[in-house]
Amino acid sequence: MHKHLAALPILALLSFFNAAGAFAQPAVVTTIKPLQFIAAAVMDGVAQPEVLIPSTQSPHHYTLRPSDVGKVSEAPLILWVGPQMETYLAGFMAQLVERTVVIEAGSLPGIVLLESGQSSEEHVHEEADNHGLHDPHLWLNTENAELIARRLSEELIVLDPVNAARYEENLTSFVEGLRLLEDRLRREVAGLVDGRYALYHNGIQYFEKQFGLEHQFVLVPDHEIQPGIRHLLALRELLENRPLTCVLEDVNANEATINTVFRDYPVNRVRIDTMGDTIAADQYAYVRLVENMTLALRHCLGR
Repeated sequence: MHKHLAALPILALLSFFNAAGAFAQPAVVTTIKPLQFIAAAVMDGVAQPEVLIPSTQSPHHYTLRPSDVGKVSEAPLILWVGPQMETYLAGFMAQLVERTVVIEAGSLPGIVLLESGQSSEEHVHEEADNHGLHDPHLWLNTENAELIARRLSEELIVLDPVNAARYEENLTSFVEGLRLLEDRLRREVAGLVDGRYALYHNGIQYFEKQFGLEHQFVLVPDHEIQPGIRHLLALRELLENRPLTCVLEDVNANEATINTVFRDYPVNRVRIDTMGDTIAADQYAYVRLVENMTLALRHCLGR
């Protein structure tokens, strides 16, 4: 059956699953877990948002399975980052907007976007219709998380007016929690701004920019391509002039790459999870995600 379904156009698949009624209707489908965390806060006590892409899969390369098409075909609202993150879903989302509410976080008015690979002190605010080459990890800025939550709440109130009061209350609680989180993190991070650390991949610059942090260098400028030996040896030379305390590694960091740069160099190595792979989705999940990043940095710097 799946062999035949795979050959059908996307819209035909949508019609098939709607007619078959084979899947229960989720209130909201998000593409990745961090967006699910934000949605879970807004929807607390009403419904549990579903996540489309498993944490074991790369959002950049994920392609839809027939069961995924069934899931999203029944959803009244889809939340995704945008083509810079879920690259292979861009064409599908373009068709989906004709029949359901699709929120593209990277195109929301006022969203803070940083250029991919740029230093943490530079940033740009792009127009809503300009995707550009921006860093897609935009949820790591708490102000962006608030904008996403506000837009989601607005759309849910239109789709589900019976629970409008609950969505509004949840949004208020989420925003208040973000303000408390920001105040707490600014106090904690104040003692880390002089810390000397490197990143395996430049995936936390939204967090760095917001809280005044800055890494020394990045091991893997493009996470899609492993760096050449010349680049890695140049980083070893750089260590002579920029001594480090630690390196923050991605969950899927390449061990050989790290060993090439830091072989025989005394440095703390701590893994940082920007996707919340080990966090359960509930109303506090997003706060835990950001708190865990701060804890990882403190542990890395030994403070």
